[in-house]
Amino acid sequence: MKIAAVILAGGKGQRMDGANKALMMLGAKALYRHVEDRLASQADIIGINANRDLEAFDMEIVADGIGGNIGPLDGVLGALNFARAHDCTHVLTVSVDTPFIPMNLVEKLLQEAGDLIAVASSNGRVHGTCGLWPVSCTAGLKNFILSGKSLKLMEYLKEAGFVEAAFSGVDPDPFFNINTPEDLAAAARWL
Repeated sequence: MKIAAVILAGGKGQRMDGANKALMMLGAKALYRHVEDRLASQADIIGINANRDLEAFDMEIVADGIGGNIGPLDGVLGALNFARAHDCTHVLTVSVDTPFIPMNLVEKLLQEAGDLIAVASSNGRVHGTCGLWPVSCTAGLKNFILSGKSLKLMEYLKEAGFVEAAFSGVDPDPFFNINTPEDLAAAARWL
């Protein structure tokens, strides 16, 4: 089994006044570097799905699957294409604004996955962008996007079928998202 990981960083940063969250500093490092560091021992290859400031990243850029900045589902499709191009069986996707993801994330998702998509959950909340996707679901995801039914990640997961891997008893929440300047300040305190 060969695992790719892709950091999803294609968002518009609307709650951060349009700033590129991937490049925001948390302590002494850019946010994407915190996520990359936590993925380093969990994946065979790591890329970043980004749509702007591409020259700022010194890792492989993963294009959206279809394009047009239509949301995280398209980033996941791009991640699946990236995994396939690197002969991987699965791709782990994580959001760039989750700098505290668990160091055993892949291990726990694999325990739950079987042949299904496995996504992380914590504190009763499913984190759809934090999942382990078998490359075999690439065509199904592309067809779902092109069908025009929905561009919502959770809608696709419900249709495709998924399992949850629950992470509990960890403080701060390992899937804490940095969405606002206040969240960034809280993350800096935890760091």
